[in-house]
Amino acid sequence: MTPQIKFGILASHQYPQGVDLKSNLRELFSLVEYAAELKYDSVFAIHHYVANLQTPQVISMTAALLAHSGDMRVGTAILLLPFIHPVHVAEEYSTLDHLSDGKIILGVGAGYRDSEFDAFSLNKKERGSRLAESVEVIRKLWTGEPVFHKGKYFQLDGQKISIPPLQKGGPPIWVGAGAFSAIERAGKIGDAWLAPGNPPTEGWFEEALQRYNGALAEAGREKSTVDRPVIVELYCAASDELAREQSLPYVKDEYFTYSDYKQLSWQKSRFDYLWDKVFLIGSPETIARRVLELSQLGFNQIIFRPFWIGMPMALARESVRLVATEVRPLLLKANV
Repeated sequence: MTPQIKFGILASHQYPQGVDLKSNLRELFSLVEYAAELKYDSVFAIHHYVANLQTPQVISMTAALLAHSGDMRVGTAILLLPFIHPVHVAEEYSTLDHLSDGKIILGVGAGYRDSEFDAFSLNKKERGSRLAESVEVIRKLWTGEPVFHKGKYFQLDGQKISIPPLQKGGPPIWVGAGAFSAIERAGKIGDAWLAPGNPPTEGWFEEALQRYNGALAEAGREKSTVDRPVIVELYCAASDELAREQSLPYVKDEYFTYSDYKQLSWQKSRFDYLWDKVFLIGSPETIARRVLELSQLGFNQIIFRPFWIGMPMALARESVRLVATEVRPLLLKANV
């Protein structure tokens, strides 16, 4: 895509209970191959446990995507780090880094669903501190040197990773966060803040970015050098009217399914706001304008969900094609 704005797709591998998983994954992998042909920059796997949808697990899916992703970077958006021991994560993603020839991005987050914390018997209030310590341990292990660590949750006494990562220092760690305190933590411990594209109120991005930039400064990091990825809901068709008509039933169904989790229940009551003000749904001209708005906020990587529950893959492929072949030239023309 353009040198300034990169585009990636979120491989939203979650499906209703009872549908054939194999055929759906086959369609997903075909879409990823198509995105690679269209020179997309990245593809990301998702992660949840004990979900109300069929959700193949993230490490397995990341490995599977490598066979279909061509030159794209492959990452997680996001891996729920509090539920996995950091030694396991460090070893797995170092291995994946070699298998991908150094194209892995480790996106991590603290999680939000009560059902997951209950299933793992973890204290949800400790998720932020557990994530931060896990990142610290992973980075130490990725040096390839013996690690001596005595923390609140993890202890190592001179052990070292069996396979150091291919990328120097290890894959970049992008930290997903939605609460302001978590965004500030991302600025201190992550290589990037993986921003959610569904701000709950107008003006939220501006305050979130102010806090993130402040955290970068506090950590002594130059804000102009960090990646600025954001995950958005995006669907492109020939006209605004057609895009909205084709995507609405599927977007609404998925978001109402999400709202079964009490932490996301607000999305059901505020769906009209999200649909009208937040989601990127429209013609190539509309999508380019909305991407330009995100670029002006400072975001330089747009990662979007290309389909929703039940959407025919033909519609997703056409949307992915339009972004690559029509939105991209408009952004190039605008020198973005």
